[in-house]
Amino acid sequence: MRFAPKDIRENVARAIGYLQRDEIRRALLTMCEALRAISDTRLSLPVRDNLYRRIREFLTALEKNVALRPLLDPGNTGKPRTLKLHAGKEAILATVLSGMARILRMEEEQPLRRETEEQMERKRHLLSEGLAALRDGQSARCLAFLRRIVEEFSDEDGIRLQVGHILQAAGMHAEAAQMYEEAMSKHPRAAAAYTGAVSAWMELGEYARAERVYKTALRIFGGHPSTFGKMAALYLAWGKTEDAAEAARHALQEDPAQSDALKVLTALESL
Repeated sequence: MRFAPKDIRENVARAIGYLQRDEIRRALLTMCEALRAISDTRLSLPVRDNLYRRIREFLTALEKNVALRPLLDPGNTGKPRTLKLHAGKEAILATVLSGMARILRMEEEQPLRRETEEQMERKRHLLSEGLAALRDGQSARCLAFLRRIVEEFSDEDGIRLQVGHILQAAGMHAEAAQMYEEAMSKHPRAAAAYTGAVSAWMELGEYARAERVYKTALRIFGGHPSTFGKMAALYLAWGKTEDAAEAARHALQEDPAQSDALKVLTALESL
């Protein structure tokens, strides 16, 4: 064999390139692949020596890299360990390099984990303060803390829905409805936001606003029998008997067993 296999040559070259660009972890992992392939391949002495020369150059440059200094000299003794390549022991060196790559990855992720933990602690604090204010009957203060949660964690999936549920459970229906509608605007296909908004507006007797939410839902999700059945119940509570009957008929055309529509028709017959 006059040349090393293409995949080995390319991985050695890539590893050197990554190291030159200071992409240390990619360099380590790519060289690991090359070393493991070398350990499984029979190479002629000249080919092996040529590869070894390039790999040793890589290791020398690696040892000089500032990012690896804490790993090679953990006690800061000024005498860092050297990375040795021995014939027939390429897999051992690959294991060492992969271990170093794993440590670097953990070090990269640690600040992110810390930041996430700090954010969660901040969220817990705001929520705790909001609930404490609610227990003390300070609704405005409670709302202020919950609003701050939404502002600070606005990109978190479902945050408006979560806050809407808290407000609804606290009996703050108008505020809950507004929060649910914000969730609808932010995530138009979040079905729970529509359900929550309707429930909150119904609690307040704001039938026109509940109807508007239903019409938005019809536009987004289509005319499901359950939606028409619930609209029929809305119109009945609103005193719009003709609209209630029409919505119930729509529901029963698609689903003859739709429970809300059947209850509405029974109620209409008794009027």
